[in-house]
Amino acid sequence: MTRAAAILDALAEQPAAPTPLSDLARRLGLPKSSVANICAALVDAGLVRRAGSGFTLGRRLAELGGAYLATVDQVQEFYDLADQLPVASEETTQMALLDGLEVTYVARHDGRQPIRLASEIGRRLPASCTALGKATLAALDPADLAERLRGVESLPTLTRNSHRRVADLLDDLDEVRRRGHAIDNEETAEGIICLGVAIPRRAGGDPYGVSVTLLKARADAARVAALAADLKRLARLLANPLVAGRGDGHRDGDGRTP
Repeated sequence: MTRAAAILDALAEQPAAPTPLSDLARRLGLPKSSVANICAALVDAGLVRRAGSGFTLGRRLAELGGAYLATVDQVQEFYDLADQLPVASEETTQMALLDGLEVTYVARHDGRQPIRLASEIGRRLPASCTALGKATLAALDPADLAERLRGVESLPTLTRNSHRRVADLLDDLDEVRRRGHAIDNEETAEGIICLGVAIPRRAGGDPYGVSVTLLKARADAARVAALAADLKRLARLLANPLVAGRGDGHRDGDGRTP
C-alpha cells in the first residue's frame, strides 16, 4: 500500500507527461519488476493509466476526489443549516455515513440541551443499533441490503434493547420506510432516544443520514413528531443545496422558510 501511494505521488509530480517505468523505479529505489506489478494493479483499479511507454494518473482518482469534496461540502452544509433550523437549536443533531453495517459520524451540532454521547465525530457504531444507521439501511436497494446482511447470524448490541436477530431488524426497517424516519429507543444508550432520517442520495455511493438525540424523559409524542418533521426537512435541504442556499424567502415543502 505504501509503495502504491509513493507511485501515485511520483506521477502527481509530473502530471503533464507520462512517466516511464524505469524512471519510477529509479526515483523510488525499487526493482523495476516490483514497480511494474504495482502499476499493473493500479491500472486495473483505474487509479493509473498506461500512456505510451509510461504511466499517468487515472480518471478514477478524479472520481474519488470528487466524492471526497462532496463529503466535505455536505458536512459544511450540515453546519450551515444546523444554525438555522429549530431541531438543531434545541437538541443535538448529527450526520453520519453508512459503511457496510456500521455508521461513521462525520458532523455534530449541539443545541441548547447537549447530551454526552458515544457517537463522537469519527466514531463508528453498529448501524443496527442507531437511528441514523437504521434510516440509512432502510434507504438501501433491497439487493444491497440483503448482500450486506448475508451470513450475519447475530447483530452486535450496545444495550439490552438493541436488535440481536436480523429478522427483528428487517421488521424495524419496514417500519422506518412506512414512517419516513427511524427510532433508536434506548438501543445505543439507556435513557436516550434518537430519531434518524436518510439523506436522499445525489449520486451513488453509501447513503448519509442525520439524527436528533434527546433524553427519553423529554420525548413526549408531540415533541417527537415536531423533531421528526424538522429532521426530515433538514435531510431534504441537505439533498438539495440549491434550495438550502436561497435567501429569497423560498418556502420548503412544509410551508416554512429555510
